[in-house]
Amino acid sequence: MVIQDLVKTVLKELREISKTQTVVGEPISLKEATVIPVSKVSLGFGIGGGEGSEKSNAYEGTGGGIAIEPQAFIVVQKNKVELITLKKTGTVLGDVIDLVPKVMDRVKEMKNKNGLSSETGNEP
Repeated sequence: MVIQDLVKTVLKELREISKTQTVVGEPISLKEATVIPVSKVSLGFGIGGGEGSEKSNAYEGTGGGIAIEPQAFIVVQKNKVELITLKKTGTVLGDVIDLVPKVMDRVKEMKNKNGLSSETGNEP
């Protein structure tokens, strides 16, 4: 296989592996909640080649690896969204998701203050 074809094939496969669905998994519906897995995908690869002398031929080589690590679960319940991390340290995504209920409450307060129904978004 020519090195250019090899590079194209590797990049095509890496694109397939690193889809959004790999990082943010398919939702899993349970009785009272929906759980969405969140993973970290790490990819690496190298490709090299060279020409030999008159006595030897040209050479090519490739190598690569992938790691998919579960990081967290997003749990969506009736009026609550929660991020359950698998690591002790906080994450930016976790902080954003933790703010969602507060933002939703604030929006409801503003709608009620302006005389809008919180159920339909229309005036009463």
